[in-house]
Amino acid sequence: MMHLPARPQHVIRQALLAAFALFLLLSAVNVVLCAQNVTSAIEVDYFYEEGCLKCQQALPVIEEVTNSYGSNLTSHEIISSYDLARGYGISVVPAVVVDKRTVITYKDYQGNITLLKDLLTQAIVTGSEEKRNISIIEENEAGRGLSFYLVFVAGLLAGFNPCILAVMAFLATLILSSGSKKEILKMIVGFSSGIFITYMIVGLSILGTVHILPSLKSTITTAMVFLIFILGCWHIYDAYHLRKYSRSTFHTPKAMVRLLERTSKSNVLFLSFASGGLFSLVKAPCVGAIYFSILDMLVGRTDLARGAFYLAVYNLGVIFPIIVLGILLGYGMKPETITELKENKRVEIRLFTGAILILLALLLHLHII
Repeated sequence: MMHLPARPQHVIRQALLAAFALFLLLSAVNVVLCAQNVTSAIEVDYFYEEGCLKCQQALPVIEEVTNSYGSNLTSHEIISSYDLARGYGISVVPAVVVDKRTVITYKDYQGNITLLKDLLTQAIVTGSEEKRNISIIEENEAGRGLSFYLVFVAGLLAGFNPCILAVMAFLATLILSSGSKKEILKMIVGFSSGIFITYMIVGLSILGTVHILPSLKSTITTAMVFLIFILGCWHIYDAYHLRKYSRSTFHTPKAMVRLLERTSKSNVLFLSFASGGLFSLVKAPCVGAIYFSILDMLVGRTDLARGAFYLAVYNLGVIFPIIVLGILLGYGMKPETITELKENKRVEIRLFTGAILILLALLLHLHII
């Protein structure tokens, strides 16, 4: 029995379902990251002395309360930890220090175990709430203007770029001319992986540099804002150049063209991967401006782990249109369709992108976003 190829509508439906599943996955990862940032155990320090009967009576209560709230209990023998105890103003035992701020001594409960339990519970609850509120404020301030949905959509907009569409159509034409449609799937996997990994390496290098050398944050952010503004102006000029001369100022180097031509002849997966990585670098003025905007928002506003998460989200958005187009090409869509789409709307896309980039540069410079 013959198996008919899937219709483009069916493929698009599957792609949308995959996007929805991706959103759910990203939401789960985001919740985990937030939970890690806002939930940290309260530290409880217990000071005692060997042979102290009052200490022996207090210890079971302290252990019960700290275990019930998931606090970290550390015991200190006061003679060997005299300097630490003196730092908290402790001279008699038993004594408890909650979150390095609240000190509870024997004088506070006078042997009343129930009162000790209430005082310790109140101190842990209060400390937990304060720490959670501080963490939420820091998280909101650090992630100001950032949302992984917004970052993903920014990646989608960057993915629907005339430069990417042109390379996709060129690669598909070369591969289809060899008579093997199955190679398109290898091409799309390699090309997308090359873009994703290259952008991750560049982004993590910049974020890592700022993390190690915080003094460079101001210089890097200023340079990126200036670069975003220049690229915005370049996109607007390119729209004028396209309308007047029918050709773009974002040229493709001949070395890259030769590499793309070799892709259809042998080792499609590896050469497509190399093409994707090379494309990310040489076409950075064309497709990387929004990427620089996202990087500028991440520098100094998130830690390295969360910055890596946002970078991955953005890069998934970039390659998602490429994957969808690759699947459609594999199931019969002609490369000429992509070429026509690119040719018909590239002037408008350039103008829109240029205006958005200039606006982004101004908003970033004024610290509005």
